[in-house]
Formats: sequence, structure tokens, C-alpha cells
Amino acid sequence: ATAGGPMRQLRRRISALVRVPDNRPPSLARMEPTIRTITVAEAFDSPVFAALCDEYRAESLRNPDMMGALPDREGYARMVDAGLLHPLGVFVGEELVGLCAVLIAPVLHFGGKVVASTETLFVAEAHRAGGAGLKLLHAAEEVAAEAGAGGLYVTAPTGGRLERLLPRVGYHETNRIFFRGLL
Repeated sequence: ATAGGPMRQLRRRISALVRVPDNRPPSLARMEPTIRTITVAEAFDSPVFAALCDEYRAESLRNPDMMGALPDREGYARMVDAGLLHPLGVFVGEELVGLCAVLIAPVLHFGGKVVASTETLFVAEAHRAGGAGLKLLHAAEEVAAEAGAGGLYVTAPTGGRLERLLPRVGYHETNRIFFRGLL
């Protein structure tokens, strides 16, 4: 098998699962996406949540050690309850088509300055043409600013579309993240 072969197959399989169905009403395809705060239950209980997560993993996962890991509903709920996590959803009509989870925390080493970072920032490919991703990013910035964060860190998969977009909308690279498996 070639390097990345299984990942490529997974991406193809998931891509077939999450494409906009041909029988979707044309009016829904043209609807303007809306972004709003959502609950953990609203995200996890959405009928398209699993497919959305699969598409996100297929496009964004660069760390094979994370393969097969499912989202931790209880962990997300605890973080929301603690005021650390602020989930946002992108909707077209009633359908959830994107997610963002904004983490807010003080950086104690730098005097407790509050910063925000995206734990997840994703819009299904079928719904990106209308600018939903940028709207979601701006909504994450608003959440961060309202929480008193001095800025927003956004992680982007190496070589991905988001990595190319961020500099064009005012972001600059500050760090690179490296990973080494330990278990």
C-alpha cells in the first residue's frame, strides 16, 4: 500500500457519504447560512453530526494516532459548563453544516492574559461557496472579543485551504505545532 493509501480511501468513502444529495430542494441549496451559539446536545444530537465529523476528520486529520477517536460529548459538556468552551454552529435552513469550538483561557505564564483558540473550525465542503467559513471565523472572533481575549489563535491543517486563507484575512503565523506519539 502507498503512504496515505488508507487515508485516501477513507476520504473518498466519507466524501460519498456527506455530499449534498441530488434531491435536495433548490431553495435549500441557495439559502444563506446562519451562525449561532449551539449547545453540546444540539450538535451531538443532529442527524448529520456523525457525517460532519467524518468529513472533518477526513479533511483535517494529519495525525494518524488520532484515527478512530470519537468526539467526547461529556468532555465538551464539562468544558462548556466551566465557561472554557463556546460552541458555534453553521446552519443552512435547519441543517447543521459546520462547527466551531472556541476555547477561552488565561495564559498564566504571560500574566494571565486571556486568549482564545479554535479547537474545531469546519464547514462541510458542499456549503463553503457562500462564505460560511469566513462568517464562522468572524463569529469565533466575536466570541473571543466578548470574553475579553486579546486575540484568537486558529489552527489549520498543514497544506489545507484554511492555512492558505488565514493570511489573506489578517492572521499571521505565530507558532508551529509538532506532535510525537508517546503511547
